[in-house]
Amino acid sequence: MHKLSILMLLSAAVASAQLDDNTITITATRQIMPQPDQIAFSVSVQTTLSASIDGALAEVSGTGITAADLTEVFSGTGDTLDWIFRLSAPLSQAGATAALLARAAQQSKVITSIESLGTQVSQTAQASQTCSQSLVADAQKQAQTLASAAGFTVGTVLAVSDGSGIQNATPTTVPAVVAVLGAYSFATIPAAVSSTNTCTAVVKFQLYSYH
Repeated sequence: MHKLSILMLLSAAVASAQLDDNTITITATRQIMPQPDQIAFSVSVQTTLSASIDGALAEVSGTGITAADLTEVFSGTGDTLDWIFRLSAPLSQAGATAALLARAAQQSKVITSIESLGTQVSQTAQASQTCSQSLVADAQKQAQTLASAAGFTVGTVLAVSDGSGIQNATPTTVPAVVAVLGAYSFATIPAAVSSTNTCTAVVKFQLYSYH
């Protein structure tokens, strides 16, 4: 299994310190940026107006494209339909997938274009990245630093809010993949957009006095 490398950026801020009831509340924030693990291709197929999706899929048979990969269909020039598919493949198989699509285009007269869309983070990789437990540890460190300065020590966790996730666009690039077959050439993979998950948790701790 491809092992993802994760870049984490950490920041934390104090929301409130209530010394009268011996508690302290910390807001901790952490950003997780999963590294892209897939490459995406756009494949255009042109058929007659009477053709069904099965007919369009028959033209890309053997490439791994399925009906679930269809992103758009519209009327083309003349009496034709243009079917647009988006194929995602593991990043480690980028070159092999490009070569496979190029061969399919050589064998079919109705594949009108193949375009590399760049890299992306798969849903599986996105779902595997969590930071809730790390946020509690981050908050505890911040709380202990502040509590020590006031002559207190941090005790048990009294309450934890649910972490929130916000996705932001972060450009990322991968090395170029080259596969030249016939009239189709994939020489460059453009920059893609990966997701940055920002998690936030508010943690309330019990404080104990040294005295």
